Parts: sequence; C-alpha cells; structure tokens
Amino acid sequence: MKRLILLLAIVATSMSLSAQSLDYTLNLTNEGGKAISNATLFVEIGRTDDNGLYKINAKFNTNLLIEAEGYSHTGLILKSDALQRVVPHSASGKKNTLEPPQSLKCELEYPLYVVNGVYVPSFRPHNYTDNQIESMTTTKKWNKVTKAIFENTDIESIDVTRRGVAMITTKEPLVFNTIKNKAEYTVVVVDPEGNPIKDAVIYIRRGKTDYAGNIEFRAKAGRRAVITSAKYENTSTMLTKQTNLSATMVRRPKQEKIETKQMPSFKGGSISKFRQWFMNHTNEELQKCIQQEDTSIVALFIVGKTGEIMSVDILTQNNPRAARVVKRAIYRSPRWTPGTENGKPVNVSYTLPVNLHGTAEY
Repeated sequence: MKRLILLLAIVATSMSLSAQSLDYTLNLTNEGGKAISNATLFVEIGRTDDNGLYKINAKFNTNLLIEAEGYSHTGLILKSDALQRVVPHSASGKKNTLEPPQSLKCELEYPLYVVNGVYVPSFRPHNYTDNQIESMTTTKKWNKVTKAIFENTDIESIDVTRRGVAMITTKEPLVFNTIKNKAEYTVVVVDPEGNPIKDAVIYIRRGKTDYAGNIEFRAKAGRRAVITSAKYENTSTMLTKQTNLSATMVRRPKQEKIETKQMPSFKGGSISKFRQWFMNHTNEELQKCIQQEDTSIVALFIVGKTGEIMSVDILTQNNPRAARVVKRAIYRSPRWTPGTENGKPVNVSYTLPVNLHGTAEY
C-alpha cells in the first residue's frame, strides 16, 4: 500500500511539472558547432480537433506553423479574417493551394475587397465557401459610392482606378479582426480534398536567435519547439524541466532541380535605379511635406507580369501627406521589364523605405 501511494505521488509531481510555464534558454548551432543566428523558433500550443479546428487568441500578424502527419510544415500569418483555412503541403513536396469559391473568382488580380460595405485590407477569398457568399460586383470607378467607402482610409482614387474594387455581400455577417487588439481566430486544417486533418500541431512564433545562436522564451514544459532556418533543415526539441537547451541544425541538401529566377529590371537596372528615379521625381513634392519630426514611410508594391505596377500599399507611415506622394509616384512609374521564373513572367513584390529629416532641433 505504501509503494502505491509513493507511485501516485511521483505521477502527480510529473504532471504538475508538464503544466508549468518555465523560462528557457536555447542555444542553436550547426554541425560544426558554429552559432546560427536569425533562426525562427516556434513552440507548440495545441492540436486540431476531429473537425480540423483549432481556436486561438492572438494578435494581428502573428506567425503560426502547422505540422500534420504525412505533410510538411506550412506557415500562416493571422490577418483580418477570423477564419483561416489551411492546406498543408504534401510530404512529397508538392504545394497545395486553396482556390477561392466560384462566386469569388475575380477578373481583377489585386482588388480592394469591400465586404458588406466595409473595406477589409487583408481579406482572403479562399477562407470562405460558396454557401457563405451572396454576390460579388466589381468596379474601377471613383465615384460617390467608392469615395464614401474609403473616406476614412488611406485608399485614394488612383488605387481604385488601377486595382479595382470587389464588392462582396455575404449571406451571414462575417467577423473581421483589427490590428489594435488580440482577437479570436479559428484555424481550419484540411487536406487537398477538403477533409479535416485531426491532431495537426499548431505552433506559435517566439522570436529569432541572436548573433550567438541564443534565444530566451517562456513556454510550458511538455511542449515541443520547432526551429526553422533558410539554410538549414527544420529541427525540433521537447521542452522539459531542464531549461538550458541546445540544438544542432543540419544544412539543407542542394536541390537537384535548378530554378532560374530573374528579378524585374527598371530601365535596364536594378531596384537601386528605381530608387534614383523615384527620388528625382518626388524630391520637390516630399520637401513640401517635411514636418517637425522625422518622416518614416514603408511602401510595398508589386511589379506585375506585364511590368506594370499592380498595387501599392503603405505598410507604415507617420506623415499622411508624404505617404500620398509616395504612393502616387510609385503608381506612375514607367513600365519595368518583368521578373521571370523558369522563363515565365511572375509578379514580384518590393518594399521601398522613404525617410525625411524633420525640422526639430535636438
């Protein structure tokens, strides 16, 4: 009887340890013992249920990693849609994609999505099914209707006339999250046929290793941590009560298939030549936008398959007037020579940072 009581006590102690949140330090190296910096760490937070569902409270733009038996890892960034559908890549390496529903197949390549009268910047059509969509209409006109929709946003007439607007009406109200607060997301993991994948592991990003290959994080004991890096194979480690961890990554084997990629060119030059053109054509206008504090703007734009600028989005800005100048100038860029992959034209995205010194004296 005494031995039984002792055994139960040991089991209870181990269970409490696995439920604890502990502070961990991980040191990451390669086969030669050299520290690997900028490797991304993901920690397991749960698994999908019988319906392939997992609910999580998280911030906008949070990175998740999903792993399921028979599939390779796949990444996910949480955006405005509260529902996130995912098809993991097959173990053979073939990538699976979710097609948008039939009612949402749009002739516009990068439209501005307006759902039930509200502009949703990060709307993802493939998260929805035909039985959720009532109708969709498109327009490239800047009129009273579109002007009213985008009145309190950074969308301008040039965005509408270049990209077009897809106005969607749903059969039931949809929930969209904003960048301001944590919100609830439902991740749906399915196979290429749409069947739910049970027990797919959901991991959440906890940061990157520093120059010495170290990273500190807090997590529950008993969970698994996965480390990914551009040059090295994924590796994983189990979190125990031992809080000082080390892991060794193996360099990825060279791909037998060589993919030839050619970046877009601007007037025979690279992105640096475009920056020079941009500054020459905006310097005078931007000087008029200088304010007391320094101006910092980051724009994301896409060079399309025809060499035209497909879309321009301002990612960050602290000077709306200058941001409008930047956006309009990029849209008015001369045509590029498009980028190619394996000889076929492809869309390529670039980020363009713009900084202006303010007039404040320090």
